Amino acid sequence: MTRSFAAHSILFSAVVAGAVGLVTIARAETLSADTALKAKFDAVDVNLYYHPTKAGYQVVVTAGTQDPSSTVRFVSTLAPDQETVVSVPRGVGQPALELHVRRVGDSLELVRPVS
Repeated sequence: MTRSFAAHSILFSAVVAGAVGLVTIARAETLSADTALKAKFDAVDVNLYYHPTKAGYQVVVTAGTQDPSSTVRFVSTLAPDQETVVSVPRGVGQPALELHVRRVGDSLELVRPVS
């Protein structure tokens, strides 16, 4: 397995589509259409935006490290009340850092991880 392929495999597994349904959320922030959100989860930089389409809200997540060959992109289309999760694994015994992205009616809500 090449180093580049291994890096892509690790990052691809770090960006995970979540389950459909509602999750109890303590504090959410709302993202406007076509406005980027940038977050840093340990060594992983994450950029997220969405664009309304006929099929639903197309959510685009790009994640990577300082190594340009590690960048991956995940695209998901969310209908109302659907959710996706960006999950970045950490060290042994540490919980993953998770960014929950949920479509609520005509808005997209985000809950950033608490480290």
